[in-house]
Amino acid sequence: MFNLEQAALAHGATKEDWKAFVAYAGGFYGNMSNYYHFGQSKFVPELSPEAFKKILTSNPLYQDQSACYKEVVDQILPLVEKEIFAFEPPYTQINYPSEGGITAYFSRNMTKEDLALVLEFADSKNLNLLNTRAFKENGKIVITVGSIDTEKTQKGIEFKG
Repeated sequence: MFNLEQAALAHGATKEDWKAFVAYAGGFYGNMSNYYHFGQSKFVPELSPEAFKKILTSNPLYQDQSACYKEVVDQILPLVEKEIFAFEPPYTQINYPSEGGITAYFSRNMTKEDLALVLEFADSKNLNLLNTRAFKENGKIVITVGSIDTEKTQKGIEFKG
């Protein structure tokens, strides 16, 4: 087994960076996001993006060719880094995009009318939106449902045009 703190320090992170990283990770997992579960306020790591990445890449799994850790860090971190560290609107509060916030449930290009249509559609299908995501792509709304059951997948449903 390896010690992640020792690996981070050997990779050039400081003790303060490590403590800030661990505090952020604890807060993230405690809230299951980087928004506090009360008041929907955002928190960001109290270390630089460079130090954050240095700690992630210091994990011995990053060098292990048989693990997918390196691939995840290299491919996913650039996609989410702005949202991890950004502390200006719309990244500071969970809300509908049309109301100046951010959400992972709906794509940012959706209007209030689109959102109302999604809610109406979900109600008509008795679909709970807690495990769904809705995206507007090429003028159509795509709703995905988090499930391992793919047998009930439906495509191309017409709903109110």
